[in-house]
Amino acid sequence: MKPALIIILSLMLTACAAPTRTDKADFIVVSSGNVPNDKIPHFIDCLTDGFNKAHWGTTNYEVRQTVRSSGYRVETYTGSFNYLLVSADIFNDGRVVLNESISAGWINTNGEKEAFASCLVEYLEVR
Repeated sequence: MKPALIIILSLMLTACAAPTRTDKADFIVVSSGNVPNDKIPHFIDCLTDGFNKAHWGTTNYEVRQTVRSSGYRVETYTGSFNYLLVSADIFNDGRVVLNESISAGWINTNGEKEAFASCLVEYLEVR
């Protein structure tokens, strides 16, 4: 019983240490690009839909979309421990950046990476 309690307490303490976007050192830029300003809302919809399709079945993931002063942010969290896995910034000037959290660890984030790449190709700004 005691070892089980220690494991549970360790997991709870680990969950408290999940990084946030203010912890810049805990995120890696995975991809970036530009989309035309008039396509930003469509890109956000594409990304949100793609992130929602990235994990399915019995797993518990949550996609959140927030409005920020510099643009928008679309993020995937694990529902269980509320770990931030990936975070995409869509800036008002058309810049888009996909960041992956080091807390993603062994969790497969290929679905989000593929969604970002696919949406970027669909709405790519040609200069």
